[in-house]
Amino acid sequence: MSDPVIPRSDWGSLCRLWSLLGPSRPMMLAGIGLRFLQSLALGAAFAIVVAVITELAAGGTISVERAGGITLALAVSLMAQIGFGYLSARLAWLSSFRAAHSLRLTLLRHLGRLPMGFHLSRHNGDSVAAVTSDMQVIDSFMSDALPQIAQSLGLPLAMLAFLALQDWVLALTATVTILLALPLFVLSSQRLARLGLIRQDRQAQASADMIEYVQGLAVIRAFNRTADAESRFHTALTEFRDISITLTVQLVRPMVLVGVVLMLGVPLVIAVGGWRLHAGAIEPMALIAVLVLILSLYAPLMAMLSVMELARLAEAALIRVDRILDATPLPQPVTPRTPEGFALRFEAVSFGYTPGSPTLRDTNFTVPERSTTAIVGPSGAGKSTILNLIARFWDVERGQILLGGVNLRDLDAAQLTDLVTVVFQDAWLCSGTIRDNIALGSVDASDEAIIAAARQAQAHDFIAALPQGYDTPVAEGGTTLSGGERQRISIARAILKNAPIVLLDEATSAIDPHTDRALRLALARLAEGRTLIMVAHKLSSVQAADEILMLDQGQITARGPHDTLIRENGPYRRWWKMQRGGEG
Repeated sequence: MSDPVIPRSDWGSLCRLWSLLGPSRPMMLAGIGLRFLQSLALGAAFAIVVAVITELAAGGTISVERAGGITLALAVSLMAQIGFGYLSARLAWLSSFRAAHSLRLTLLRHLGRLPMGFHLSRHNGDSVAAVTSDMQVIDSFMSDALPQIAQSLGLPLAMLAFLALQDWVLALTATVTILLALPLFVLSSQRLARLGLIRQDRQAQASADMIEYVQGLAVIRAFNRTADAESRFHTALTEFRDISITLTVQLVRPMVLVGVVLMLGVPLVIAVGGWRLHAGAIEPMALIAVLVLILSLYAPLMAMLSVMELARLAEAALIRVDRILDATPLPQPVTPRTPEGFALRFEAVSFGYTPGSPTLRDTNFTVPERSTTAIVGPSGAGKSTILNLIARFWDVERGQILLGGVNLRDLDAAQLTDLVTVVFQDAWLCSGTIRDNIALGSVDASDEAIIAAARQAQAHDFIAALPQGYDTPVAEGGTTLSGGERQRISIARAILKNAPIVLLDEATSAIDPHTDRALRLALARLAEGRTLIMVAHKLSSVQAADEILMLDQGQITARGPHDTLIRENGPYRRWWKMQRGGEG
């Protein structure tokens, strides 16, 4: 996927980031306006002080009454700065938090709708970085940088207005270097935008390597590959550090250049002011006021240059987020249909995970409603792929899959999720309690229903023996439990969900022999009244199936019940003998 086009101007970047605020735009606009008023209040204080200085320098005096008025005006200015600053920060942070919250949810929902191929083609840390660090950069820009831009513009505008009242020629002179620095700022920003994107990508790569290192630490240590893993992580961090240094260096250079051009306005205004004073075109006191205020004109503009890096990083972060949002999700029907029953049918289905390497080839079969179908065959034959296509983790390339006579593409995603439950070979548990994990697909289930499902899955005894029972915390992934315990919890989850179609992907692979027989009885009860499709290698699981599909290189080479297939001198019988020999 090509990267989204980087805007050619800072104004374009601001517009794109501004659009993310959505309904929070009025609140952010109010926050920016208040920050602008805060800057104007500071400019008013400067103007009052300069007026007093010039009046005293001219030999004038200030009465007690007028001194009180000046003090009151300065106090009002100070209170206005504090009040406007507080309200601005509050509104800006609230609006940015709401916008970031909405964008994160949008991003997560979109990730959930994307085909699994999108996730498998990316590093684990890439999507994590988009939702975390990239969103944090965008959030910081909206809450801090946008109001700061308004603050940096408010005081210079107030100063220019005051200068224009003193001498319009000097006011125009002060804008010359601002106009000269502007194109330099724009050109350097485009270069920084590209570097910012590379920096965010390198940070995501470092995150991916760190996640891989932590998740695989046991295997890495067992095979004494700690040094190699640390070296890859160190390389990723080094690349991230180098691009960060490059970005900083590239940022400093244009900032210095733009700053020099801006600050040349000070001697330029002094020179023009001296010339006009010599020509009698300006009063000495007016010139003093101009010279006092000239630094107040350029200092905020110099401060705004510090926003450049955050703006570039925010734009780069938004481009990375757009890579996800621009990815095409699985198509959803405009008018969803309702299946008539729960029979499944594959009609000339072909599919491959990579172009030119089909995993399934012109596959045809039917799974009757309320029946049990076992899929067997060598590794890589396409067994798990069939389950993935039924769950619609991917879409078929050719042909169609019908559920109750309706193409899966014509079913609403939420409806399909309600109809199908999957028990994976590698049971995954989320952080939380055992109770939470069993009720993952049935959040409103009662404690009695949860315990009943656990009993059917032969999980109740070991759960009850834990110190906190069903309230025992589970680490992410379920690493604090054994493989068999995780598998039984996942089966209890499927039993509790009570979906009419159940897909079992080697669900009994991690079950010890002591539990295997009881668990097979639980799976038999699970299959009652449901359409059950299982990928299995254990002979005990295969024999009880109503029909067995033998797969090899993506094609069905044999089908039928066990007794029929075992009498034939075909591929299933040879596989059966090989399996029995392996068990022996």
